[in-house]
Amino acid sequence: MRALISLIILAFSVQSLAGFDDVIPEKRVVFNPVVSTSARTLPQWQFGYQRAGGANVNSHMLTNALSMGVLPRLEIGTVPMFYATASGSRNYTLKGNFYRGENFDWAASFTETRFRSEVKKEGKVVERPDLVLRSTQLGFNYRPDWNENVTMSPFVTQVCGHIDSTNGLVFVYSLKCEAEYGLDIQYQIKDREWVTLAYGHLREAGLSPYEQMNTGVGVAWSQLRPKEMFSRPSVGVYYTPDTQDTLFLLSTTFFEL
Repeated sequence: MRALISLIILAFSVQSLAGFDDVIPEKRVVFNPVVSTSARTLPQWQFGYQRAGGANVNSHMLTNALSMGVLPRLEIGTVPMFYATASGSRNYTLKGNFYRGENFDWAASFTETRFRSEVKKEGKVVERPDLVLRSTQLGFNYRPDWNENVTMSPFVTQVCGHIDSTNGLVFVYSLKCEAEYGLDIQYQIKDREWVTLAYGHLREAGLSPYEQMNTGVGVAWSQLRPKEMFSRPSVGVYYTPDTQDTLFLLSTTFFEL
């Protein structure tokens, strides 16, 4: 909770300072990621079901958050899939846009997920500590001058996990961090259609930070349909050759103007 409060204070500070040095493009900027996240936040009171930074828990779907823009550069959300994956779980996501310009945007996001566990001794439950996963991501979107149809989005994510036990030794020995990274390249193929190619070095899907790291590739197709219920549907797939695992992507915004 302290981390959440600190991040909210930071986000409001960023919101108050943002806009003095950056140039906001006049045209609509659309980016539909596979392994990264958009470096822009949703407009205020806009809802979306979109990629969230951090590890994948479900073995079939890439992690998406149901998010809302609460300020012009602040976005909050939650990952519905995690509630169905493990009982007793809870989570939140927070993203702040620090810079937006004609060619370049960058943002920082934070996700915390808690899964309830049990510690038994002689068949009796002696403690119910949380397994905590925290992800901090830096994401960038770059639109080069040499081709206005291209958007490149590199990212890096630190994923840390620990058991939130009253036993300090359990916390120390359970703490582990991994670094995820990758790149999305989006290309506009028609007036309101895009294809995104992805490369990522991500954790395997699982409930702990101790999963193996593997390299994979992905692709997604997206379309813009302003004012429709599903305004920016995006469907895709991400494949990891070493494990032969496949993760699917479904994301959209809702009633986007």
